[in-house]
Amino acid sequence: MDQKPKASLIEIALKSKRALIFGIGGGGDIIQAIPIANLLKALGLEKVIVGGVACQWWTPDGNPLSETWGTAVMGPTLYDVHELSPAKTLVPGIVEVCKESALGNRIPCEAHLSDTLPADSVVIASLMGGTQGLANSLKALVEAEQLDLIVGVDIGSDTFFDGENAMPAKTSLVDFMSMGALIEQEVPVLYGVSGYGGDGEMPLDELDVRVSRVMKAGGYLGAHGITQSDVLAMKEACSIYEDPVEPISWRAACGELGWTNVWTHGPWGTAVKVTPLASVMMFFDPQTVATSNSKGILALQRSTSLEEAETIYKEELKQYPESQLYPTIQFFPET
Repeated sequence: MDQKPKASLIEIALKSKRALIFGIGGGGDIIQAIPIANLLKALGLEKVIVGGVACQWWTPDGNPLSETWGTAVMGPTLYDVHELSPAKTLVPGIVEVCKESALGNRIPCEAHLSDTLPADSVVIASLMGGTQGLANSLKALVEAEQLDLIVGVDIGSDTFFDGENAMPAKTSLVDFMSMGALIEQEVPVLYGVSGYGGDGEMPLDELDVRVSRVMKAGGYLGAHGITQSDVLAMKEACSIYEDPVEPISWRAACGELGWTNVWTHGPWGTAVKVTPLASVMMFFDPQTVATSNSKGILALQRSTSLEEAETIYKEELKQYPESQLYPTIQFFPET
């Protein structure tokens, strides 16, 4: 570990006035922003923006879970944020949304929750320009909103995927692109992960090894536990937007521990073991995560389009980009 300690979230926040909390993996990741938004507001920040990337696991009806038996949502829809309506363009590639913001009949999680999140505004950022496009959009937002802190939030394990796991992570493309954009920002940036291993994309013992690498490299920056007030707010958000993974963190804070099944990756779901650590958001230095473990972040960093990022992911990392999967699959014939 470096002799000079890296600053923690609270140390940075106490010197900050305006922050962005950013769900890096799409879907319902913005729900994991709730505890951090509550914390930053309690610390006295004058403005807290909450947002995420334009990536949703949608059924044709625009729901995150299918109501048809035997149908599973497999791949995400990545879309151009400037096709959302109504929406206000803040900077190229980033729009501010409201509860009515939609892409046809499909409403993003960020818009669904815009009235309930502890935020001064809610935004969505495009991935159409690859990692570099997202990085430039975030830089423009930092300047336009005079931000002095960014916290990227996530749930589970897929950002720690290193390509050598016994069970490959299923949805790391978007996380790697977001992390690559975050490490190019010139303001303090932290990466926060809650629901430790709750996405079922990595066995806990392998996740421990990857996290250990980052810790040994000096990348661990402390943690924040979900409070009882956070639980109530997160529970309400999950009742509005029924993401299969996001409840893991607040349910862990309520003592729902041990083995459970998460409705992802196929008709049988995914078995995950929930530990007390799932109720805590651990913070890491994104640059250290990239250099010490998740080399896919650095590989995708140069991409200037979604298509280029997908090609790098396939050809250099030898992984299947989740963005190219069928959005939904009917596993059994309709009767």
